[in-house]
Amino acid sequence: MAAHGKSMEAQASPDRVWKIWSDVSTWPRWNPDVQAIEIRGPFASGTTGTMTTKSGGSHAITLQGVQPGRSFRLETAAVPLTRFAFECEVKPRGQTASTISQSITMHGPLGPVFSAMMGKRIAESFGPILSGLKAEAERQAG
Repeated sequence: MAAHGKSMEAQASPDRVWKIWSDVSTWPRWNPDVQAIEIRGPFASGTTGTMTTKSGGSHAITLQGVQPGRSFRLETAAVPLTRFAFECEVKPRGQTASTISQSITMHGPLGPVFSAMMGKRIAESFGPILSGLKAEAERQAG
């Protein structure tokens, strides 16, 4: 399945970025699309919750592939017969900087159709999201 994504450099350590990214209570503050989010349990693979976005309403979410300090995947079924997987990753870039990335893949019977129709447009929305995360991490690092 095709992945659509964006990356950005941040002048903050991967630990600082991860601390913010893995604390969902901060998401509405720096993610321009998240109105509310709650998870039922720790920020770990298999934890479920609900996220309300400005663009798509409320959806059940599941965290998968959580590698503390590095990456996670947020999965949701926002459209029929399709599972969206948002891959989020932070990599070190020197001692005090990071590369932050977010991408989306779509799976299921209609995954290829929605990926072709919406994948690039959804990936464009990652710019403001990553910019918000970057600004929050840099503000806290300073």
